[in-house]
Amino acid sequence: AEQAALAAERQRHGDLLQGPFGDTYANLTLKTLLLLRWAASRCPGSRFVLKADDDVFVNVPALTRHLRSQPPRRLYLGRVHWWVRPQRDPRARHHVPPA
Repeated sequence: AEQAALAAERQRHGDLLQGPFGDTYANLTLKTLLLLRWAASRCPGSRFVLKADDDVFVNVPALTRHLRSQPPRRLYLGRVHWWVRPQRDPRARHHVPPA
C-alpha cells in the first residue's frame, strides 16, 4: 500500500526520487549520494543543489546572498557537530548501532 501511494505521488507530481534502500538515518549517506547522482545526470547545468530535511529551516534570501558572494567553484556547505556522540539507544530516532 505504501509503495502504491509513492508510485501515485511520482506519477502525479514527478517529484519523487526513490532508491533501493530504506529511508533510515543509517542510510542518510546513500540518500545523499542518490540525490547528487540524480542532480548530476538530470540537472547538469544547475549551479546549486540543496539537500535539507523537513525539520530544517532554510533562510533562502540569506543563503542566496551568500552563494552569490562566492566565486564559482565546487562548494560544499554543512555543519559538523563535533561534540555529538552516536545515539546508541535502539528506541531513539537517530539510533546508530555499534560497528
